Amino acid sequence: MRYLLSIISVVLLLSCNGRTDYDAEPVRVVPLYSMFRDYAAADSSVRKNIFSHDSIELVAFMQTVSEQELSDELIESWVSSQPVAVFTPDVDSVFSDTSYVGHVLGHILKSADDAALVLPDRTYATVVYGRPESVLFVDSVMLIALNHYLGFEYPGYSHWPVFMRLNKTPEALPYDLAEALVATSYPFALQGEDATLLSHMVYEGVLAHTKMLLVPQATLAGALGYTDAEIKWLEKNESAIWRSIVRDQLLYDTSEDIIGRMISPAPEVYIVDPAAPGRVGRYIGYRIVEAYLNNNTVSSVADMFAPGFYKGNSVLVSSGYNPK
Repeated sequence: MRYLLSIISVVLLLSCNGRTDYDAEPVRVVPLYSMFRDYAAADSSVRKNIFSHDSIELVAFMQTVSEQELSDELIESWVSSQPVAVFTPDVDSVFSDTSYVGHVLGHILKSADDAALVLPDRTYATVVYGRPESVLFVDSVMLIALNHYLGFEYPGYSHWPVFMRLNKTPEALPYDLAEALVATSYPFALQGEDATLLSHMVYEGVLAHTKMLLVPQATLAGALGYTDAEIKWLEKNESAIWRSIVRDQLLYDTSEDIIGRMISPAPEVYIVDPAAPGRVGRYIGYRIVEAYLNNNTVSSVADMFAPGFYKGNSVLVSSGYNPK
């Protein structure tokens, strides 16, 4: 049922957000996945055109699936591969109009420019493959694997745990695109005893705040990767979560284990509360950043990605964050 809803959701996104609501020109996105679908039936002139016009994206993608030099034979072998056979029809069903990706990227990039975020020039391609990354950068090419966004109930995801499948939806795609673009340009840059849980949470909070700015019609649940029910639970239990973090002296912990439990995707965060959803540190970090912005002025979003901003406890002190 949710697989069907995923198909409907993309249609609604296209009809509601598509041609008039975006305030930027769409970005050119090379549909490599559909090129492979049609390659077998293409004549020699079409194949030659593919090589001459989409060589950068094509070469970048083929580097991810083979170590062989690009050739017509290599492409033909990929065209008959299992990922292409399995995923392409379902991607066609869910993403019947992949111009949606170009419109979303155009909006994200323009919004990033308006926010004075400096993102490198890239080219973009939609693909299907069997790799675990939904978004992959190869040199200056951003590869977007649409087979990672086919819906919670998609049969191909049945072996994955629920908390992973919840974000394998078309609605999650814009947030993943925004996060990948921003996080690769402004990565977490602290090490050693400076890389505390607090610094990670603040950085993640800045990243979530930025996604709210860049993604069209963003929601907090979408930006943080939660369901609406999870957001409601977090809002209701925010003060208890914060007290638990402070009580157990986790704020300045630098162990990878603690930070991973608080920041990384997971079914729950037992060290805070058995009912707390994964990545609870992201939510608290977002709340700290929003409290800071309510009480302080920053020159630009980019300034908040400077290591000096999320290092130490100055942001927490200046935010006045202390949920009751």
